[in-house]
Amino acid sequence: MRSHTTTNQSSWATQLIACNRLPKARSGSISFHHLAFHHETCQGGKPHNYQMKSRLQRSLALCALVLTAVTAAPPVVAASKETIAMSVGRLLEEGHYTRQKLNEEISKKFLLSYLELLDFSHLFFTQKDVDSLNTKYGNSIAGDVLLGTLKPAYEIYALYTKRVDDRVAKIKELLKQPIDSKSNATVELSRQKAPWPKDEAEADQLWRGRITNELLQEHLSEHPIEPAPQLVTRRYDRLARNVHEQDKDEQIKLFLDALAQAYDPHSEYLSKADMKNFSINMGLSLVGIGAMLRSEDGYAKIESLVPGGPAQLDGRLKVGDRITAVGQGQADYVDVREMRLDKVVEMIRGKKGTRVRLLAIPSDATDPSRRKNVELVRD
Repeated sequence: MRSHTTTNQSSWATQLIACNRLPKARSGSISFHHLAFHHETCQGGKPHNYQMKSRLQRSLALCALVLTAVTAAPPVVAASKETIAMSVGRLLEEGHYTRQKLNEEISKKFLLSYLELLDFSHLFFTQKDVDSLNTKYGNSIAGDVLLGTLKPAYEIYALYTKRVDDRVAKIKELLKQPIDSKSNATVELSRQKAPWPKDEAEADQLWRGRITNELLQEHLSEHPIEPAPQLVTRRYDRLARNVHEQDKDEQIKLFLDALAQAYDPHSEYLSKADMKNFSINMGLSLVGIGAMLRSEDGYAKIESLVPGGPAQLDGRLKVGDRITAVGQGQADYVDVREMRLDKVVEMIRGKKGTRVRLLAIPSDATDPSRRKNVELVRD
């Protein structure tokens, strides 16, 4: 469960509602400690719309209070990505309880946050990459946001794309080789806090162990989907495709999310698409299993269960379980490792009364090949 910092939320919430020191045209949303302020448009000092993050229901009272102060604004032309970035930067400087300026100190945190959002497990970038990016952007990347300069976001994402492409090519060559199942080598499965590999040679060694582990997991699985080498190949093809399919809007969403998280881990930027999904979840306009998911290390991981929802009432799925495959009714399972989270969510949602099947690694599993097969009726 995430910890929360106690702040005088009402003071900065009022500032956000006033919207009197920010540019007029905006698109996006910023969330401070789970209160999301959606500034799609803002004209004449009046925000057009805002929403609260669903995972902190204790802020509902504050959100309801804010709601009474909001009036509709006339539609305006959508803001450019540069204007959005400047707005978010100023909103963080003026609205976050720390009042932290976008200076060199926050720049270093911001850059690290962005790299970690892209490369969660510290496997694609090398330490050499990180050092080079720190030299180039470590002192200036936050100030660039206030200037509406998004070149760092695109350049870093382009480097990440190249590293993914190069790694997937090496993985395919590795999968043509026989598995060394007798090796005594150990594999560090959770690398979020591990250092980046110092160079390509160390990265190659880490990936050799990781791919061997994935192949062994699939060979030992009680619910095989397809031969392990083909499955793992398809998985990393999907990863590369997902990276390439991220358009500039999605790249900037990640970039601004990293900026928000540089202030504290509970603040985040929400794009218009995020807000749409939030509205769906809050309005229950689509039916699912009553589980909140987040992406972690290529898995769709269960973050929380909705009380009274199908998953919570069934009792087999637990917080921390990692979903590896989804099946519709009696159809074959589809592997969802390295699949975009919105795609996984789309597969799990469906019409009320229909069945969905999930393969999941239990949160307490000591054997990573262990799976539980859970069939639920959507409600």
